[in-house]
Amino acid sequence: MRKYPILLICTAMLLTGCSGKSGSSESVTETVPASAASVTTTTAEQTTASTTTAAATTTAAAATVSGQTTTAPATDTTASSTETSTEKKKDAHDDPDVLTAARRYYQACLDHDADTVYSMFEKSEIDGYCKMIEPQLSGEPAKEIFRRAAVIRAIEASMDNVREIMDYYGKSGDKWSFEVKEEDLEQIEADELNEFNKSLSTSFTKAYTCQYMIYNDETNGESFTGNSASFVEKDGKWYLSFSSSMGSDLIFFMNFDEQVETASTSEASSEAAK
Repeated sequence: MRKYPILLICTAMLLTGCSGKSGSSESVTETVPASAASVTTTTAEQTTASTTTAAATTTAAAATVSGQTTTAPATDTTASSTETSTEKKKDAHDDPDVLTAARRYYQACLDHDADTVYSMFEKSEIDGYCKMIEPQLSGEPAKEIFRRAAVIRAIEASMDNVREIMDYYGKSGDKWSFEVKEEDLEQIEADELNEFNKSLSTSFTKAYTCQYMIYNDETNGESFTGNSASFVEKDGKWYLSFSSSMGSDLIFFMNFDEQVETASTSEASSEAAK
């Protein structure tokens, strides 16, 4: 992978802070057993999935949790299927408050639903992030490197990373859930939000960060800490912060060499067509 400046990572972590957390290099935090009675969302059954490499499986116990994943169990009633279909038709930002948005995000991660996660981003923040980061990309076009398909792949890779950790703590068929409570959300101070908006040319009016969340294996009682996430409000709608998601997690799963090659090929094709 091309070694981009560490500044690229740190400037991305505008709401969550520059902690340098990586999805594959730090130790898993000590498990914190949590009561199933305190779980605030629906559960999903972890299905079998192949790991990316044997080495990745071996090091799963030592990987920092930096993404969320598992696939949701198939619905077994027509009513449930209809409800799910109706839910997917809702606007991605209809959540009435930040806690609902946070729970929707982590549920999508548990369901291994990268499309829903991407739909929670706000376009002006993506554009602002690309503009801010581009000077650090050695002249490569940020909008090409961080295009939707590339970000979706990074989200899926992050989810796969957590699946490996779930495989370490449990086994196929275990039921996993997550826990996020109101007290887990910390509001960003106004001056910090103003700096955030200034850096990205955005106009968010509120922002919250969920520094910690817990994944629970309801089958065997094991649990581990998931990654942080930040949420921003604009015109009464809640969004998942793109820049903070990149900085705290997704940047570690972006294949920059592949994105640069694709961007260069696209530019060459455009020039040839002139």
